Amino acid sequence: MTYQTRIRRVRNPDLPMGQRYTALRCAVEHYRRIGFHATWQFITSTDPHRPVPLDESGLFEALARLETSRNVWLAEMDSYAARRTALKHLGIQADREEVHYRHSQRWPGPDAHEAATVAVRYLRDRDREFHGPPEVWEPFTPLEQELSGLVDAFLGLGLDASQRRLLSTLHTQVTNARRRHTRHYDLSLATSRLSWAATLMRNDALPLVRRGWTGDAEAITAIFWAARGRMAYLPTLHTFEQTRWWVANIMAPQAELWVAEMRGVPVGFAALQGDSLDHLYLDPAHQGRGIGEALLAKAKRRRRELRLHVFEQNTGARAFYARHGFTVVGGGSDNEEGLPDLEMRWRR
Repeated sequence: MTYQTRIRRVRNPDLPMGQRYTALRCAVEHYRRIGFHATWQFITSTDPHRPVPLDESGLFEALARLETSRNVWLAEMDSYAARRTALKHLGIQADREEVHYRHSQRWPGPDAHEAATVAVRYLRDRDREFHGPPEVWEPFTPLEQELSGLVDAFLGLGLDASQRRLLSTLHTQVTNARRRHTRHYDLSLATSRLSWAATLMRNDALPLVRRGWTGDAEAITAIFWAARGRMAYLPTLHTFEQTRWWVANIMAPQAELWVAEMRGVPVGFAALQGDSLDHLYLDPAHQGRGIGEALLAKAKRRRRELRLHVFEQNTGARAFYARHGFTVVGGGSDNEEGLPDLEMRWRR
C-alpha cells in the first residue's frame, strides 16, 4: 500500500482501532526521516520497543505530527528541484553538501529540534559497545568518547561555538570511518550509529550554506530589512517593496549568492561580486550561532582575496571581520547612506 492509503486507513472511523494503529506504524515505515523507532517515539511519545495502544485523540495527534513534517519536506524538495533546474541552466553544479543535507537524517518542520533531541537521545541510550576483535574497534574509542561529550552537551544546554566547530570535524571523521569499514559488519554497525548521531546533531545545530537564486528574493529581503533595521544610525532610504524589487531584479541575478539555512529556514545570506563581499547579513534572531562564520568561510573558499566596506559605526561587524583575518586598508563615505565606512581586505 502507498503512504496515502495508509493515512486514509488511519483516519477511517469504520476500521477497528487495531487496524488504524497498524496503518500508522506502516505509514511511519514510508516516512522515517530520523529512523523508524525514533520517529515513532517522537510522534507518539511512547517507547518504540514497548508500543502501547493509542486512543483516537493520540492517533490523530501522532498523525498530525507526521503529516506536518512530510508536507514541509515535500514543499522543501519541490523548491530544491526548481532551484536546481534554474541553476543547472546557468551551468552551476549541485553542491554535494546540500545533497547530503536534503537526504540525510533530519526532521523537517517547526518541531525539528525536538525531533532531533528525541532521536539523539534514543541513539545514546542504545548499546554503546563495539563488537568484534579489540584490535579492530579500539582505534575508534577516542572518537566515540569525543562524540559522546558532544551528545551530552547537545541534550543539555546546547552546543557552544567551540563545540559546534568540533562537531563539524568529528562528523567528517566519523563519516570517513564508516566508509572505510563497510565490509566489517560489527564495526560498520557501530560506526553507522556514530555517524547517524553526528549527522542528526550537525543538521540541527549547524547551518547549511547553499547556493542562492532569485527564488530566495523574498527571504533575503526579509533578512536584509530586519538586519539593517537594527542599525539605528542608518537612514531609511527605500521602502520594503523597493528593497524587494532591488533584491529580485538587481542583486540576486547579478551576484554570486549564498544562503544560510537553519533547520530548513533561510536565516542569512552573502553576496559576492568578483572579489568584493558586497553583503553579509543575518536574521537578528539567529546571531551568535556560527551562521556568519559559516557564510564567511564559504566566501573565503570561493576566493583567494576578499574586500568589503563596513560602516564605521558598525563595531560588531568590524570586530567580526578582524577576528577572521580582515585588515583595514582605507576608508571614506562614498556610499548611498553618506556615512563614514572602512574598506577591509583579506588574502588567502
